[in-house]
Amino acid sequence: YFAEGVQDQILTNLAKVADLKVISHTSVRQYKTGAERNMREIGRQLGVAYIMEGSVRRARDRLRINAELIDARTDAHVWAETYDRTAADLFAIQSELAQSIVTQLKARLSPRQKAEIEERPTQDLDAFELYVQAKAIVDSYINATDVRAALLQALKSLVEAIQRDPNFVSAYCYAARANSLLFFFDLDPTPDRISLAEAALNNALRLRPDSAEAHFARGDYYFRCLRDYDRAQEELAIARPGLPNSTPFFILSGYINRRRNHFGEAERDFSTAFALDPRNPNAYNLLADTYVLERRFPEAVHVYDNVLAAGEQTPIVRFRRASSILWGSGDTGPFRDILTKFPDMEFAGGQTPSRVWMAMLDGNYAEAERVLIASPRQDFQDIDFSFYFPKSWYTAMVARAKGDSAGAMAAFRECREILAQRLIVKPEHARTIAVLAQVDAGLGQKDLAIREAQHAIDLMPISKDIYDGALVLEGLALVYTWSGDRDGALELLQKLLTMPGYTNYGRLKLHPLWSPLRGDPRFEKIVTSLAPK
Repeated sequence: YFAEGVQDQILTNLAKVADLKVISHTSVRQYKTGAERNMREIGRQLGVAYIMEGSVRRARDRLRINAELIDARTDAHVWAETYDRTAADLFAIQSELAQSIVTQLKARLSPRQKAEIEERPTQDLDAFELYVQAKAIVDSYINATDVRAALLQALKSLVEAIQRDPNFVSAYCYAARANSLLFFFDLDPTPDRISLAEAALNNALRLRPDSAEAHFARGDYYFRCLRDYDRAQEELAIARPGLPNSTPFFILSGYINRRRNHFGEAERDFSTAFALDPRNPNAYNLLADTYVLERRFPEAVHVYDNVLAAGEQTPIVRFRRASSILWGSGDTGPFRDILTKFPDMEFAGGQTPSRVWMAMLDGNYAEAERVLIASPRQDFQDIDFSFYFPKSWYTAMVARAKGDSAGAMAAFRECREILAQRLIVKPEHARTIAVLAQVDAGLGQKDLAIREAQHAIDLMPISKDIYDGALVLEGLALVYTWSGDRDGALELLQKLLTMPGYTNYGRLKLHPLWSPLRGDPRFEKIVTSLAPK
């Protein structure tokens, strides 16, 4: 981690220079020492003209850092330097090195940028190593096998780093972000989690009131914990001049723009993040997901093609590429192939529901039940990255499909208890209430289900947040579908197709949620209208 920390801090320093485009650590760390490296190919994959490579050696309190700047277009060596100092000089070396690169590339360095580059992030090298470990987790949480466990591990490292250096501003900022993520994704949606995020922010801003990173973290907090999009954007406006090459900044800006139905701006933000960090899973997944929401499926597939071309090998990329094909075309072939090729793949519980779905399509309910029982998880991501469905939800789906009414009712009752407990911890949560409404529709409580679904819509109208707004509106459409009100369901489906969302050809054509509408000519006409041309 020490060498990665040195690399990360040099890139962080260079990223403060607005005149440069600097690829983030998440992407460049893929090119490990020891493997044969083709600089021209790496430059092409990352979209850069220059590459800095080097080595770090540490022996007790001595450091030797070799650095070399290479023109990736010609493979010519532009500049080289060796630093042989004490370990205590690490941050000074990193600052000198970054400024030498700026000089070689003839970039303009403002007095403020120079001062920020020269500032030491911490006085404690062990605290710095702990911070680097945590930073890597937070910056790529989407691809974590268990997001909750990963973020809690990051927080453990950050708490240790802060204990070693109570003035470590960046560690406080990442602690605030990790706590905000845990709350936002309902992985720990408690008031205590909000308090921890707020306390970390207050410490960061107390130490550095003008810190761009701290204002960015506060914007993240306003967005994820308070759903206050106006104040979040105000904080981003303060942070923006100091974070010209920040992938997390553009990801958060894209997130907020997308929820406010500014999809053009969101696409621009996510594209910028992807250009700055082409192998950052948060960047490429959110860009592709934005195309999926806009039903521009070939472009979503193209994003994943670019990620694979850049050398990414993780199976989840191929899974999400196949998902985009399925949603746009209704072709389950590539999707099934990936699930078969990687039988143990499970990221945040997102693949078990897919295996259940495919088994149900085949009428193989025993296999669907086996898959559910085999998973040690109790909740799963399904349609998106931000909500987890209880296992009993899928048990009920399978039981309904195979005609086991008693089994479905028992599973729905269990699911209802779980959702009710969630609402005690996080009351008035629109997504949870919308799913609760569908459960009550499954239990035959039509009037209650409609009231709950409408309440969810009132809590999260499209005018406030089109992302969650469309999902809770689809919840009411499904309540109508399961309650036998085809007219109400079809009217809402027509409305849903006028806005970005996950209501798409593959899901309407194949997903068991919509089975009660199949065979209705009006529904089939809607499905046909979405078929690829």
